[in-house]
Amino acid sequence: MVKQTKYLRQRLRGSNWTLAGLVFLSTAALGMLTQPSIAQQSSNPTGNQGRQLSLRDQLRVGLRAFTKSDFAFIDKVVLQVQLRKLPERLVNSTFLWARDRAARKSRSRELRPMVYFRPALTLRAKRIGVKL
Repeated sequence: MVKQTKYLRQRLRGSNWTLAGLVFLSTAALGMLTQPSIAQQSSNPTGNQGRQLSLRDQLRVGLRAFTKSDFAFIDKVVLQVQLRKLPERLVNSTFLWARDRAARKSRSRELRPMVYFRPALTLRAKRIGVKL
């Protein structure tokens, strides 16, 4: 009996990684079994979850706009999107680029994303024939 126990201990020491792998796989399999189905996850027919911001609010908050000219420019942009003259996809991609650019550009001074957003969107809109 002692010999058998000693043998089992030696086998378990050598197979700690195998044992850890089995524990991980069993935990993962259990997690997959207990996940709710797609139909149970969302009661919203559009699939969008959470609170949705309007484009105006997204631009004001995300670009850290605070001057009257910033608000006036954002209102122009929103109006052009509502009139379907300016694609919302173009505005969103410029918005994301400006936020990323402001975050990466300078560590010594804090630049607002609006500083990059306004000229970039004006140029992109001009290329498709929309004057901002």
